Amino acid sequence: MCGKASVSHLSWVEVFAFANAFNPPSALPPDPASRINASPSRLRRKSEPDSMVWETLPVLYVDGAVDQPAEAIWPFLPVYSEGRLPMNKQGRLISTANARLRSEGAPFAPTFMGSWRNGLRVVVLVSWFYEFDSRVKPQVPYAVFPLETPFWMMAGLARWTRLPDGSPQLTVAIITVDPNEVLLSVGHNRSPAILRGEDEALTWMRGDDSNALSLLRPHPNETMGVEAVPMGIKIPGNQALELPGVLNRR
Repeated sequence: MCGKASVSHLSWVEVFAFANAFNPPSALPPDPASRINASPSRLRRKSEPDSMVWETLPVLYVDGAVDQPAEAIWPFLPVYSEGRLPMNKQGRLISTANARLRSEGAPFAPTFMGSWRNGLRVVVLVSWFYEFDSRVKPQVPYAVFPLETPFWMMAGLARWTRLPDGSPQLTVAIITVDPNEVLLSVGHNRSPAILRGEDEALTWMRGDDSNALSLLRPHPNETMGVEAVPMGIKIPGNQALELPGVLNRR
């Protein structure tokens, strides 16, 4: 899965300058807040379903002819939770941060199929993401960063909802696929679906279903770097971390 990421000094001006095939709006929104430890939204107090701490990720979505930048709440908020974090009958949070690509039948779980059928495909932008080595205890965290681009572009599924205050809000799940050899080498068996450049990003957002599905495959090993990071990254919202130099230079 992909359950943690960094949004480090991402600028919409730089995003559209780097990926100039995108069609930006006439006025750009404020840049995403810079943070090295972005986690899915959570409850401040587990016993209080309305004590949400919202987290967002920067995304691009189709708005007519425009590739619209926005901040989408992470995770995806399904129909049955409508504006709140999804919970089961026992009062435990249901994980909708990732939409796993299936090998048989419908491509995604029923929770996400409405967004797939309605073409609500978005591009999620992060500086890097984190994965954990499941072979050891405690699990060692690794940052996974791009070697040839300034940020990752990931395939996501989105849904519009209304928050408890009535405001409309885009929400997102990151699609996951089988891992490449780099991720397997650090003990992880899933990978976010990483799009290889702006042409693939545009096809994901605007192409037909078959072409979009063809983009969901393991990422090439040679363009992906990994670096161990402090255990403190496991604490949601912890931004006071000293990261390896290779990440500080990004």
